[in-house]
Amino acid sequence: MPSLRNERIGGPCRGTARRAPTKDLRVSATILLALSLLAGCARVPVSPTISPPPTAVTVEALVAVLQERGTAIQTMKAQFLVEASGDSIKGTPRMEAALVYQQHPASIRLQAFTRMGFPLFDLLLVEDEYQLRFPLNGKSQRGRVADLDRVGGHPPSARMGMPIRLGLQAIVGSLNGSPILPTDHVTFREEGSHYVLDVIQAGDGATGARRLWFDRGSLEVIRQEFFDAAGILTTTITYQDYRVVSSTATGPLMRPYLVRAENVRDQARLVLSFREIVPNPALTPQDWGIQPGLGEEN
Repeated sequence: MPSLRNERIGGPCRGTARRAPTKDLRVSATILLALSLLAGCARVPVSPTISPPPTAVTVEALVAVLQERGTAIQTMKAQFLVEASGDSIKGTPRMEAALVYQQHPASIRLQAFTRMGFPLFDLLLVEDEYQLRFPLNGKSQRGRVADLDRVGGHPPSARMGMPIRLGLQAIVGSLNGSPILPTDHVTFREEGSHYVLDVIQAGDGATGARRLWFDRGSLEVIRQEFFDAAGILTTTITYQDYRVVSSTATGPLMRPYLVRAENVRDQARLVLSFREIVPNPALTPQDWGIQPGLGEEN
């Protein structure tokens, strides 16, 4: 009678019997083979998992990011709360604001109201000119945007000129990423968890430099610093609480819902807390309030 005892295993990975006349032994042999393969007896090489190296970030890449985000929003409407503080701030420290923005031609309408809903001012900017109206007393004035913080004539505008300009600087910086011109001189460095761009204006009319701080993970601008022609820090703006407001071909479009601005010279501080941001709405003449052209009052 033939023996049912398995023959000696001929190798470390050949655990088979010469005969397996029963179903149970065939099943056992199959299980043993599977276990040996799982244990590595098959000697199949396994490639280690290697994370791809991080993509190098360059000056050109960061400038391209700013340009892309700057063109992603052609128009916008927003509502936000403004909180103002500092020795140079006079008048209403907390106000509601409504914004209408258009990239081409460069136009902004900014309306401010008390917390009770009474209008404080209505500002319209088209290219490099502005018109500022005070609905409660029917006064208005106009001029060049560069002179907005030195406006005279009506006491309300004299008190509000600098805070308005600071607020506009904060809003425009968060809208278009403060585009970098081909004539600007740009340097790049890494600093901790941030990328830093120093942008120095060149040519006639240069007014100073600015420094942009990018989060290394999201590449969102989290801080901007502005310097005068002598290299002295004048303004600091920080951007926080980024949220998705839309999507583009390259991914989600983010906007900061909390913006803090400080004028170092005048010790003025603004906090802009956005409640609603609507990117790229269709705008109507009524959105601009003053028609048909800049300088004409309702």
